[in-house]
Amino acid sequence: MLLKRLLPLLLVVIFGCSSNMTEVFANSNKDELKNYSERKVPQTLHIKYDYDDLYHFLNITEKEYKDEWKSGKTIAEMAEARDIYPQQLILYLAEKRFEALDTALQNKEIDEYFYYDYAISYMRNDILEFINRNPNKY
Repeated sequence: MLLKRLLPLLLVVIFGCSSNMTEVFANSNKDELKNYSERKVPQTLHIKYDYDDLYHFLNITEKEYKDEWKSGKTIAEMAEARDIYPQQLILYLAEKRFEALDTALQNKEIDEYFYYDYAISYMRNDILEFINRNPNKY
């Protein structure tokens, strides 16, 4: 009998608290969502590699690189011929891309959302495309 009388009161308390929690959660994220909606879009990042640094990493001269490139070799193939594992090449290029991302973020050319989105969603494919393409390849 007592439970029948307390049940409506308990439901009000439970639902009342849960709606307050939701409201607090929504309010605590309001500023973050506002910042997200005010983003500068679209944002792009242009990576310019230091080819002298790449030649050094590949242990190759500029002339050798250009000759092999003209013959149709990809950067991945050039690295493989010099016993550089694909993962080493990818990590080297990822480090260079993170340096570019850090600089762009610091200079406010991109925002943190672009930074993380690019790092999580696009960087790997961009690197793989870069090391495996060669328009001279037949």
